[in-house]
Amino acid sequence: LSPVCLGSLRRAASINAEYMGALAVSEPRAGSDVRNIYTTAKLSEDGKNYIVNGEKYWISGGMKADWFTTAVRTGGPGRKGISVLIIPRGQGVITSRLPLQGHANSATAYVVFRNCKVPKEYLVGKENDGFKPIMFNFNQERYGIAISAVCFARVCVEEAVRYAKTRKTFGKALIDHQVIRHKIANMSKRVMACYGYMCILGFAMNKDKLGLVDRTIPRNVALFKVEATQTLEFCAREASQIFGGRSYVRGGRGGKVERIYRDVRAYAIYGGSEEIMLDLAMRQAKL
Repeated sequence: LSPVCLGSLRRAASINAEYMGALAVSEPRAGSDVRNIYTTAKLSEDGKNYIVNGEKYWISGGMKADWFTTAVRTGGPGRKGISVLIIPRGQGVITSRLPLQGHANSATAYVVFRNCKVPKEYLVGKENDGFKPIMFNFNQERYGIAISAVCFARVCVEEAVRYAKTRKTFGKALIDHQVIRHKIANMSKRVMACYGYMCILGFAMNKDKLGLVDRTIPRNVALFKVEATQTLEFCAREASQIFGGRSYVRGGRGGKVERIYRDVRAYAIYGGSEEIMLDLAMRQAKL
């Protein structure tokens, strides 16, 4: 079969979930600062293959992935020397699982490439032109992370309300204490605000999925991610306070809140930390 036919078969297999893929961009010394990645891909002497050497860190799904969509350096320093390669799992690809605080089902991996031979046909787009598609992909990735944060914040509110209605202290239901009602009100208003932000931004991205026309999309996605993850952190804390000691026990009535709390830091950091997102929004606003 020709490389084109093989590519079509592999795409079909991936769509049918016969193969699994992982995005491999972050490195131990280059997380949000993508332009400084140092994993290299150099053409072999016959010009038919790239030889990849380097390492990737915090790669979600990396332990199960059959393919790695990988940011590599094929040129000089900075963003103009970055390309994207599709690297199959095989000889020269080493993965080890990272013991995370949360996200237990994410199969997050530390991936090492050692003289990994990758056919030249697996280059995505043009050589040294991979920085832009990586950046545009971040809009979708960050939006998805923020949506998840909003959903889990809402779960915290729902679980807290359900528990507060049944738990009794000092002769009355927890929900009847004013301080608890205020906690739930503050949680609810922040979740509702984020939900509105999510819908407005979703409408804009539905019309311009990559943000090629509407240049406000990247900075609004960044600000939305910050607000959503900070709301999740707030709601996880307040729900934990309502559950008391039950939120510190895995499983049981407070199990959902306890599990969400372990994931809070991940949402605030991966896909771009809060600090990077705030700075990005202000730089793009050109104030």
